[in-house]
Amino acid sequence: MSQQDIITQVSPESSYSNNLSTTSTAVQNGSEDQSSDTYNSQIHLNVRGKNFTITRDELMSLPESILLCLFPNGVFLDINGSIITNLTENDVVYVNFDPACFQYIINTFAKAQKDLEMSPFQNQLNLSPTISNSRHGNQQENILQTKPAIIVLREDLDFYVIPPIEGLNMEQMKELKRSVSKVLLKNKLIFSGLGYKFTDEELQYYNNEEESDNEKIGGGSVEKLQDANSKQDNSKGLGPAEQHLFDMLCSSGFEIKDKWGSRSLEPGKCVISSLSLVRLRTHNQEKTPNQTPPDSPNLTPVTSTTSNNGSNSNSRSRSRSRIAQLASSASRAASRSLSSKRNSKMDQNQTKLLLFWRKPARKCWWSHGWINIEINEPNLKQIESANNGSNKINLKVHVRRVWTLELSVIGVQ
Repeated sequence: MSQQDIITQVSPESSYSNNLSTTSTAVQNGSEDQSSDTYNSQIHLNVRGKNFTITRDELMSLPESILLCLFPNGVFLDINGSIITNLTENDVVYVNFDPACFQYIINTFAKAQKDLEMSPFQNQLNLSPTISNSRHGNQQENILQTKPAIIVLREDLDFYVIPPIEGLNMEQMKELKRSVSKVLLKNKLIFSGLGYKFTDEELQYYNNEEESDNEKIGGGSVEKLQDANSKQDNSKGLGPAEQHLFDMLCSSGFEIKDKWGSRSLEPGKCVISSLSLVRLRTHNQEKTPNQTPPDSPNLTPVTSTTSNNGSNSNSRSRSRSRIAQLASSASRAASRSLSSKRNSKMDQNQTKLLLFWRKPARKCWWSHGWINIEINEPNLKQIESANNGSNKINLKVHVRRVWTLELSVIGVQ
């Protein structure tokens, strides 16, 4: 199965990075001698009314998929929406982005940077982790064992509500959309959007966890929205491409019951943006203190039953010595084979993820389902009357999801 079957690669020839880099270098004021000061220069951001201060180096080290959300046009804008051509520390850059999500991003990457500074591999050569079959390429792939890496997974969910009856005005449709958005926001399980079918027990565990965290929205439990495509090849509701993506993510750091780290409704839009930042699982993280290696093959020398103990004593001694050597060699070979099998699976997943290093890729698909909502607004009495007086109604909703996947390696230029 080709990589294109899993997720669609974004064209790297986008002018976004060049535009943002050109605008940012205006802080240099034409001097290359002040490059270190330029990278440490502070940039003041106003993220939907909340102020942040970040250095240029910290900002430019964020993944491209996140920078594209922060600066869709690849430029810095002031309060009036005008382009800032000569950015100084006195300027304030206005960003239309969820401040809680931005804080989540800053905290995650700051912790990864701190882990890198405490790592014994900090002073190693910063090689770009490109994929190659050469020996040098293998050394570059091993950088994922020495540098913290973060898997960036973002979801943009657009939903479209079908009017249950004719003659609804704009305000009534807005109320229906708000109710639907509350239900969709409650479901924070990452892989439910991919089409993974959770069992009733798994959903009950999730609902109880939500209740203990006081995160329930609008009352009620998470609805089992039919998000899977019509063609499903297994009991969990995943097609071949979705199963491949699911396995790759779960073997690299994600868990089946993981929830989005940030999930919010875009103001004035029927769009829900979600983000999850997960540290890449490495060989060292796979090992546990109590883990014991599997038993070596039991190769015990066989004792001869012959009665001639005199003339054949030297022969038996040499035979036992030879068998002992074979047992030792077999034990070492078995250990190498088991270690190779464990590492090959991890290396294979890391090789796949390297395809997304600084090359964000997207997967887009449609789904539909029915969402049950309560009618509590006075202007929705028309719907209640048409529904035989019941204050609950099933709404048909079409959903378009876009997943963006990218790998970010901390400390690599």
